[in-house]
Amino acid sequence: MPRNPRFFAYLLAFSIILACAAALPAQQAKPLFSEDFESGKLDPAVWTQQVTGDSVLEVEKDKVAHGKYALHVSVPTPTQRTLALIFAKNLPAALSHHLFGRAYVYIAPTVPDRHTDFLALGTTGFPHSKYQQVATAHGLFQVTYVDQADANEDYHASGQVPLGRWFLLEWEFNDQPDHATIWVDGEQVLDTPFTYKTVGTDLVGGFTDLSLGFRLHGAAPVPFDVYYDDIALDTHRIGPVK
Repeated sequence: MPRNPRFFAYLLAFSIILACAAALPAQQAKPLFSEDFESGKLDPAVWTQQVTGDSVLEVEKDKVAHGKYALHVSVPTPTQRTLALIFAKNLPAALSHHLFGRAYVYIAPTVPDRHTDFLALGTTGFPHSKYQQVATAHGLFQVTYVDQADANEDYHASGQVPLGRWFLLEWEFNDQPDHATIWVDGEQVLDTPFTYKTVGTDLVGGFTDLSLGFRLHGAAPVPFDVYYDDIALDTHRIGPVK
């Protein structure tokens, strides 16, 4: 049977294409939950809000890590205890007991020297829920297990909080056993277990809700601003935006 030169040329070209495709890195799957705010507004089907006093919560263009929009929460005037939070409920079931998170964060240098909550993951029903949390206390990162119904907590602090610049915040929350880790710009700054009443597992009982923004414990003598961009949650460490 005579050979067809054109057929063999096509076969060779196809083999080269397959080999090149195999050599390319696999495309990273989209995280199980993500928000980049690029729609320019909060989707009411995903997010609810809780804002007190004169606090501000808005998606805007003033300061962004990537793209055109970011979430801005702020205290525009001196105030007492206050908060501005967004909530996402009914997170994917795969995140319920062990998850990793990523967010780009900008905290203004005027943030008061107070315990300030930034983000939390736990059960529904704030302020009567159980959760693990990333906060700041006296300039350091603080991770906390909180049982609001029982008015108890376990907290640990370490690692200086960057101010006046965007930084990559990554965290791992585990509920079996209860444990938290924080990375800043790829460097681990805090790693600790949680215990309560000698128990160290299933303290939260399932990560179903995410809250993000700020909750200030004590007075804010001067205005301050916090920005968030490129939020993501998954069952593995996500890393920076590519």
